[in-house]
Parts: sequence; C-alpha cells; structure tokens
Amino acid sequence: MKTHARAVIIGGGISGCSALYHLTREGWTDVVLVERDELTSGTTWHSAAQCPNLAFNQLLILLRSYTISLYKELADDSDYPIDYHHAVGGLRLVTDQNQLDASHHIISVAKGVGVDFDLISPEAAIERNPLLNKDGMIVALWDPLDGDIDPAQLCQALARRSRNVGAEIYRHNPVIGLTQKPSYDWVVHTKSGDIACEYIVNACGYRVNEAGAMMGVEYPVVSMEHMYFVTEPIEELKRRESRVAMVRCPRDSFYMRQEKQGLLVGVYEHDCKTFGIDGIDPGFAKSLCPNDIDRCLPKLEAIFDRVPCLKTVGIQSIVNGPIAYTADAGPLVGKLPGVRNAWSINGVRVGIGEGGGYGKVLAQMMVHGEAEWDTWQLDPRRITRYANREYTALKAIEDYQNEFRWHMPHEHRPAGRPAKTTPLYPILKEPLQKS
Repeated sequence: MKTHARAVIIGGGISGCSALYHLTREGWTDVVLVERDELTSGTTWHSAAQCPNLAFNQLLILLRSYTISLYKELADDSDYPIDYHHAVGGLRLVTDQNQLDASHHIISVAKGVGVDFDLISPEAAIERNPLLNKDGMIVALWDPLDGDIDPAQLCQALARRSRNVGAEIYRHNPVIGLTQKPSYDWVVHTKSGDIACEYIVNACGYRVNEAGAMMGVEYPVVSMEHMYFVTEPIEELKRRESRVAMVRCPRDSFYMRQEKQGLLVGVYEHDCKTFGIDGIDPGFAKSLCPNDIDRCLPKLEAIFDRVPCLKTVGIQSIVNGPIAYTADAGPLVGKLPGVRNAWSINGVRVGIGEGGGYGKVLAQMMVHGEAEWDTWQLDPRRITRYANREYTALKAIEDYQNEFRWHMPHEHRPAGRPAKTTPLYPILKEPLQKS
C-alpha cells in the first residue's frame, strides 16, 4: 500500500468512484481511494439506479446531462461494457394546474441549456407505457433520455479507468483516524497503515459523520430509509420487445420502471423513518434495513389504481435501505468550511443520476480552483451551524415526504423553523403575539 498520495478519497460508492475518476481526468493521478468493505457496499449497491435528465433547475439539468453522456460513453466501451438502459424515456405524470405551470417553467429552463423536454397527451403516455391508467392525468412531461444502469458495474468501470492511469484503490481497509499536521497536510490512518496526503475527500455516504467526527466536524446530513419492491414477471412485459417508459408521479409519490420482466416500484411514504442517527453497526455493509411495507400501505391503493396490474401480480422482493439527505435536500459538494485541505461529496440522495456530474465539479474545484458551472447551491458553506442534528432530521423527513413535488413559489415548508432568524424577527413577531 502507498504511504503518500496527493489526495485520499474515503468511500467507495458512486460519489467516491466518480471523484477518483474525475481527478484523474483533470490530471491528478497520484490519488488513492480507501473503502471499508467492497466498492458499492453502502447505498450504491441497492440503488434503483435511475438516470433522469429532468430536474427542477438549470445546474441539476446540466449535471444530469453530463452524467448521462458519461454513462453512455462507459456503456459503449467495448473493452468493459456495462448494462445501461439508455434513452428508455421517462414520464412525469401531471395531474393539476400547479404541476402543469411548473412543467412549462422547467421546459423553458432546460431549453436555455440545450435540453429538450416535451408535454405529451395522456393517450401518448399510455402508448409509451400501456400499464398506466390515465385517469386524472392532464398531460405527461416526457424526458427522452431517462434510463437506468447497473450501479455495481458503473462503479467498477470508473474504478477500472482510474486504476489504468495510476490511481489506487484499497478495499477492506477502514479509516480509523485522521490527523492534520501543522502544515495542513493530512495523515489518513487506516487498518492497513497510514497514508500521508495533501487533501482528503469525505465521500462516506450514510457514514459521513463517522469520518466527520475524526476531524471535529458534524455534517448536516441525516439518512432516511427508502423502500422499493420488485414484482414477479408480468404477462404484458413478457410479450413486449422494448422496455416500457419509466414513470414518476408527484401526486402519489412513487416511481416505477421495468426490471427484467417485472416492475420496480419505489414509494416515498409519509410515515417515513430516519436511519442511523444514534450510530451505525460497523458491520452494516452490503446490508439492508428490515422490510416494513406496512409504512407504504396508505400510498399503495392510489399507486395500484394508477398501475392496475399491480393488484394481481406478486411481489418478488423488497429493498429497504438508507439514503443520505442534507438539511436542504441539496448535496454538499466542495471545500469543507473551517477545515483546510478537506473536501466533501456527500448528501447525494440522487447518487447514480447525478453522481457523474458531482465528481466532475468536485475535481475541477480541487484542481483548478473553480468549476465550469455556478455551483453555489452545492457549496457546503451555504448551511451553517443552525442546522444541528434535530433540525437536519426534521428537514430530511419533510424533504423525503415531498421528494417528487417541486417547491412552488411562496410555498412554506415549516419543518425545523425558526432555527435561524434575523434581528428583525422578534420585532415582527411581537404584534402577531398581541393580536
């Protein structure tokens, strides 16, 4: 094992593998990734692994567009091809006027960066996915590049390219301590020995605060349990030569895509549950939380009405695993405030769908001092000390419950408030209290 490197990345999921690959692309090849278990043994391995282009703002559309192009390049590599169902297409079901207005806005924003989405009729949506019931659907927002990918193959492909140009990866090698020298360089203490380096990158997923504690930092990140189920084979899908379009429904808070000859259906239930706030078992790797499908029951009736075949097909498997959320649902990608030579790529709840883009901008910031896009909405400095663990948990729950609902203008989401106020707050509050 190397004892010196320019940068050490801690964590071998999509965030860490993408950061490693993109650092090598920017010219840093003296870099190391350390992983406590196998690559993709955290959230990445159980990800639904969807790759939409559709997003609610310009930066995320750019990040997702780049991610899709990177994955397409990887999938087309004849030396190491990976399973990527590219450009299957995705439908976002629009069932009320607010969603329709927001869809027109997003189409306009996307067009400004060269990305095209379309509004299609319910009948056209049924042609793309005949398993749907169109009742209550006004239109559907069509994302032609939506698809899904094998997350383990993806990370192995990124790791392979990184190794080919000199980067090294040490698996089954947990970090047991971090020491910063007076020069602001770091020593990463691992099970297999120490690695001295100039920079460290925390890419630890739901274990972000374990690494944070080693350098006296608490990240505003809390993980949520998330469930999806995979059905048994469905006759309509057995007869098809092409895959049905992917589906996301903000009204009923679910997503759906084809998985072999069945369906993978994910639910964002209201009665949701945090994960690991009081600590995580060291042996929790390539592991899942206990199945708890009863939490999803209030949502299932509406989902089954939207996809009637689910009423008769059996469930083959249930996956319930942790996903990291930050205090404002946006990732923490960039320089860690208050700690020299430390970087973050965490809170990446859409890890597969945006992971390529996050690795790219992090590498550009580390190597060149800035990224090609305005990344303030990702900057860890935007969330300050008001975001303690309680606040972050409340906001994570709220954001999970609103996962597919775009934040509307003047919408008030009350969780955690008023944790941070201006000096005018008590003055403005006083008349309200008297009245």
